[in-house]
Amino acid sequence: MNETDREELAALLREAMPSERPALEKDLWPRMLETLDRRPRPVPWLDWALAAGAASWCAAFPSALSALLCQL
Repeated sequence: MNETDREELAALLREAMPSERPALEKDLWPRMLETLDRRPRPVPWLDWALAAGAASWCAAFPSALSALLCQL
C-alpha cells in the first residue's frame, strides 16, 4: 500500500465516520438510579412452579441433574 492509497483510504474513512458524536438530550444516570430504586417486581407463580418441578425431578432422578445443568 503506497502513500497515495493511504491518503485516499484516510479520506474515505473521514467521510464515512462523523467526527462529532450526537449530544444526548439529557443525562441518563438519574433515570438509571430511579430504575434501581424502584421496588423489585414479584416473581411470577409459573417460575416458582418450574423451579419446584425441576427440583422434584432431580430428587426423583438424581442422574438427571447433569442433563438439567447442560440445558442451563
